[in-house]
Amino acid sequence: MSDKEDLALFLGMLSGDGHLSLHHKKRKSGIYYDYYTGFCNTNKEIMVLFGDLFFKIFGVKGHFYPRDRMNRKRIYEFHSYSREVFDKISSFGFPVGVKRDRLKIPKFILTGSNREKEFFTIGLLITDGSVKKGGSILFHSGSKLLLEDLSVLFEDLFGVKRRVKEYLQRGKFFSYQLSLNKQESQKLLMPPAHNGRAPVLRTGPLRRPGSTPGGGV
Repeated sequence: MSDKEDLALFLGMLSGDGHLSLHHKKRKSGIYYDYYTGFCNTNKEIMVLFGDLFFKIFGVKGHFYPRDRMNRKRIYEFHSYSREVFDKISSFGFPVGVKRDRLKIPKFILTGSNREKEFFTIGLLITDGSVKKGGSILFHSGSKLLLEDLSVLFEDLFGVKRRVKEYLQRGKFFSYQLSLNKQESQKLLMPPAHNGRAPVLRTGPLRRPGSTPGGGV
């Protein structure tokens, strides 16, 4: 993969299960700030892939560790306190703090090559997406803006306009879904340039059809 494709895959994954947080701590000398880049997933292979991309792109090694939860699947949490990396990621337009109503696809991805768009989509797929038994792909997110941008990206890639569907969950908050049919999904997962293999299949995990999303919290 090229550097731009690495970055596109990384940002797709971060959009699904990652976040930037700025924390402040009071000390005698004044206020100290933590510039936190975080990512979590229940799939260790996905975590390793994310950590490898993080180091390859930024030259900084982050750390991840498992956390066991009662009656729930073990989760892996990644963190970095590099301000340089934090500032670089936020310069792409990635929101600091709660991302739900502010997260969008970076402009350089939307105006980039089809390969960059594909790699961003794959990154989002293995974090906030699922491959259904029939071969179709479903994306589920709390960010309407993100899926509206993804719909534009799909129109560029496949020449079709997919509608973002809205759902009210537990009568309290909205979530959003966007899907690709089987034919479109095959073009994404098995593009001819990869000789029948999706880019992410060469580097690690992709859930089997019918499985549940890879599971950010």
